[in-house]
Amino acid sequence: MVRVEEELKHQRELMRQGFEQMDKRFDEMIRRHDCHFLWLIAFITTVGGLVVAAGKLW
Repeated sequence: MVRVEEELKHQRELMRQGFEQMDKRFDEMIRRHDCHFLWLIAFITTVGGLVVAAGKLW
C-alpha cells in the first residue's frame, strides 16, 4: 500500500508540474496576442486617420 501511495503522490506531482508549464505557455501566448492586438488597433487607427485626411483634401 505504501508503494501505491508513493506512486500516486509522484503522479500528482508530475501532473502539477505539467499544469504549471501549461499556465506559463498560456501566459506567454496571451502576452503575444495582446501585443498583436495593440499593433492592429494602431494600424487601423492610422489608416482611418489617413482616409479621413484624404477625404478632407478632396
